[in-house]
Amino acid sequence: MINAIVNQNQLVILMKKWSIILSLFLLVILSACTNNTTPLPVIPPAEEQFPGLDDAEYVLINPPLDAAHGYNFNQPADVYVGVDNFLYVADTGNDRIVMLDAGGQLQGVSGYIPHPEAITQNDSLQLLIVNKTNVIYRIDLVSVDHQIDIAPIDTVFQQASEPTRQFTGITVHNGFEYYVTVIDVADSSSNFKEFSFIYDFNANHTLKGPLPLHVNGTGLFSAILPTGIVSLREQWLDISLTREKTPAFIFSQTGRTSLLNNNFRVQYITTTIIEGDEVLTPNVGLINTDIYDPGKFYNPEDVTIDRSGFIFVVDAGQPPGSPGFDNNPPGFYRFSSSSGKQIQAFIGDGSNSDHLFFNNPKGIAILPFEEDQIVYVADTGNNRVLMFKLSTDL
Repeated sequence: MINAIVNQNQLVILMKKWSIILSLFLLVILSACTNNTTPLPVIPPAEEQFPGLDDAEYVLINPPLDAAHGYNFNQPADVYVGVDNFLYVADTGNDRIVMLDAGGQLQGVSGYIPHPEAITQNDSLQLLIVNKTNVIYRIDLVSVDHQIDIAPIDTVFQQASEPTRQFTGITVHNGFEYYVTVIDVADSSSNFKEFSFIYDFNANHTLKGPLPLHVNGTGLFSAILPTGIVSLREQWLDISLTREKTPAFIFSQTGRTSLLNNNFRVQYITTTIIEGDEVLTPNVGLINTDIYDPGKFYNPEDVTIDRSGFIFVVDAGQPPGSPGFDNNPPGFYRFSSSSGKQIQAFIGDGSNSDHLFFNNPKGIAILPFEEDQIVYVADTGNNRVLMFKLSTDL
């Protein structure tokens, strides 16, 4: 009986010891969790992830997609690499969309769309097209197994109440919603009325309304004759479903009329959280960098972004032979989205078959990943599409 009591007391003491040890262990764990002694890893800027970019230059991939090689483009105004990884060309003068594979091989041609100017594609692989009118068109590829030749074309929106509005650019965000850049030609040159907008649309093609940009502003978060737009969805496709839903975007603009001038010809619109809501705000961190340089662009027509966060801008420049051409030649640029630094440029003051390299280029697209990346440029005035790749073997 005495031994049983002793064993019972020893068991109680042992349990108290283990209770103390367990309490101390939990205290250490909680302390480690609350103090965050190990910082989270920092993702370096894209240009640091790909060393040697400064030494690389863009070279033309031959042959060009022109009439001499079987491509009968007529004033192509846009190129777009779709969610399905096909290349789509807005063949403006021929009133059609041309579907190519990544290497430029013809896959098909759409039915009639009057003077298409810009293209995007939603998560259902439907193409949405604008054409400098107040109409948005749709091509439904999935219903016909991606045979663009027989794909149905319909009108999903028309702003009949504003007949002088022109839709100049389009990009999908959040899977099915989309932005459209808008100008009103009735007001753009002679007065201070509001004439430039970026519209936001629901997935069912109803207009939410214009984004809250500054009316006729001459600084950031304002648009004067916007020309092109790309959602940051394009950066995060197939990488991060959460980030893919961001409302952030980048747009290009002519930025001037006879009365107004905006030196920020390319603007990066990011987001911030205010009282629990994600709201749009200008990326002021790029002020005093190359991409916000007031003298960098003359007439940027289009902008796009790749999966690594590099921003590409095509500038139509001034027309060949014009007095200002030497100071404002056409070409395309590549920038870091994190630092705003210009990484490369391909300026069209060289020659190709005894004529200027670019003539009023209006569209730019890229294969999304760095490895074997191709840059496509709609060389509108020369009726062709050109392809470029980075090379250090120069």
